Amino acid sequence: MKSPPNEIGGRLLVDTNLLVLWTVGAINRNRIETFKRTSQYTEADYDLLLRVLAKFRTLYTVPHVLAEVSNLTDLPGAEGQRVRSFLKEAISLLTEEEIPSTLAAEDVLYPRLGLVDAAIGAVARAHNCTVLTDDFDLYHRLTHEQVKVINFSHLLKR
Repeated sequence: MKSPPNEIGGRLLVDTNLLVLWTVGAINRNRIETFKRTSQYTEADYDLLLRVLAKFRTLYTVPHVLAEVSNLTDLPGAEGQRVRSFLKEAISLLTEEEIPSTLAAEDVLYPRLGLVDAAIGAVARAHNCTVLTDDFDLYHRLTHEQVKVINFSHLLKR
């Protein structure tokens, strides 16, 4: 596996799929490869994600991403309840930057990538955040827009 980037002390805005991985892995590492929303990842990917997150001083998010994470972490039963508790705690640790949807829809990313990615791009630019994503289209557009971005998939060695 490649080493995570050495951004110690910076600001990181984490995209939806990787926050879903973080959440599911925190609740039950064994579910990562069997849960429908994280089955493309492994426990080793989760460990790498934790190492990447630890290299940044401040973790950012936007409400649009949190809403998606909440909807995509629909584990059943007791695990579902633990997910809600974990997310509640995680939300208190994240710097959440609100951006009205009307403003996000005016962002250059909106026509091609939609509302959530436009909000990510706008907030990353406004707060000089590095974006961590496994979404190639978002990675490509942010690179083109000269926003600092890490493609998580590029860190993985399969």
